[in-house]
Formats: sequence, C-alpha cells, structure tokens
Amino acid sequence: MRSKLVGYAVAAAALLAWPGPARAQDWRSITQMRQLTSDHEPLRVNIQYGAGTLEVSPGSAGLLYRASLRYDADAFRPEIDFHDGVLNLGLDDVRVRGRNVKAGEMKLQLGNQMPLDLHIEFGAARADLDLSGLRVQRFHLATGASETLLKFSKPNPEICELVELQIGAAKFQAIGLGNVNARVLDFSGGVGEVTLDFTGAWQQDLEARLKMGLGSLTLRVPRDVGMQVRKDGILVGFDSQGLIKRGDVYQSENWGSAERKLTVEIDAAFGSIRVVWIDADQN
Repeated sequence: MRSKLVGYAVAAAALLAWPGPARAQDWRSITQMRQLTSDHEPLRVNIQYGAGTLEVSPGSAGLLYRASLRYDADAFRPEIDFHDGVLNLGLDDVRVRGRNVKAGEMKLQLGNQMPLDLHIEFGAARADLDLSGLRVQRFHLATGASETLLKFSKPNPEICELVELQIGAAKFQAIGLGNVNARVLDFSGGVGEVTLDFTGAWQQDLEARLKMGLGSLTLRVPRDVGMQVRKDGILVGFDSQGLIKRGDVYQSENWGSAERKLTVEIDAAFGSIRVVWIDADQN
C-alpha cells in the first residue's frame, strides 16, 4: 500500500513536470448518486486517488451516496462502481502522453443513516474530509505527499472499532477525535506537521498508538479527560507540561478520577511532541 502511494505521488509529479508540447486537455465530469433503500445494511467505501483535490462530506437525508469526478480523459480513467453494498471510487490508469496534465477533483457525499466502513488512499492531494455525524464503524486513511484536514465536528452514533491513519510527507490535522466514538486509534506519520485534536463528546475511553518519524506532533486534549503517555524514543523533544512522571509513564493529575481516559503510546525518532490542554469552553 505504501509503495502504491509513493507511486501515486511520483506519477503526479511526472504528469505536472512533463515537458511535452502543450495541447488542449479533454476535461470531463461524471456524477452518480443513489438513494438509501435500507438503513440497516452497511456501506463499504473504497477510494483510491492519485493527485488533485478530494472532498468527503455528509449528504442530505435519504441519500446513500453522491459522487462526482472531474478528470482529464486523455490521462485518467474514472471509476464509480457500486455493487452489493460496496462503493469503489477512483481515477485509474494514469497515462502520460507527451504533454502537461493537471490533476482533477473528486467529491463524495455520504448519507448519515447507514453504518460505514471507509477506506481512503491518496497520493499528492489536498483533502478535506468531513465525517461529522456519519455512522463510521471502521476508518482507514493513507496519504502520500498531501495536505489533509479531517473533521469530526458531530458525534459518531456508531461504535468505531478502529481508526487507522497512515500519513506520509504531509501536513495533517484531525479535529474532533473525541467525537469518533473509537476504541483504538493507530497513527503512523513520516515527515510533516501533525495535529491530533481530541476534543468532542467522549463516549468511551480511547487508546491511541502513535508512531512518528521526522516532524512535529501536537496533541490537543480536553482538561477533563484523564491522559496517560508512554513514550519510546529518547531523541524526541517531549513537552510534558500538565503531566506528572510516575515511573516510566506520564499522567495527568486527574488520571485516577477522570470519567473518560486517553491512553497514548508514542514511538518516535526525531522531532517534537507537544501536549496542549483545551478548556471546556474551547471544546
């Protein structure tokens, strides 16, 4: 998967830099939508996207999905396929034909009445992923060289078994992770600037397993959430303000009494890790 994302980024760079003669591009758009027939059946969504802009957002009542792609038909082949509860979206078969090629865009709206299993992979893209209020049971996100904003501004009505974030050379922000209603969050980051914001309406305790390479990691945590940090990586700068070291772990003062708890395992090499405490009126 990681090699695929690298391939996406390399292909995108080659397309943008190709020195061939300028020709008019054959831009096309395609849209497909379906209405919800049963709110009991889960929807599996698979997105594979090489380069461009990507938007995912909540849709209107009664909607299963609405997908739109804008692409250069001489360089990309679109895919919008729905079958047996599985939606596959992407731009396949990148073909360089001796000219400059600009990346396209993908927009997807999802209904909030059915359970969702989301798998999103993209390379060199600018992504705005708003999953606020969606019924997310599992979420997998993998990026290459990208700038990504992930938002959960409303609580998830479903229990989310796993959130898996694999971030490449990127600027990445995840806002409202306290609304995800997740048991486990697995994060791995390469090089970049990462913010994980755990504000929201916490419904259960969360275990966050974080792996970082080069770059900076900021953890924004509500003050009423008990936090425990265990870190591996002696070369990492760790700002532990607001945490008390007890043995080989760091704990917030309210660790023993907090109604909800965030347990963080950090495996990092170089860079910096900072904890920012958020008051209730900022939540």
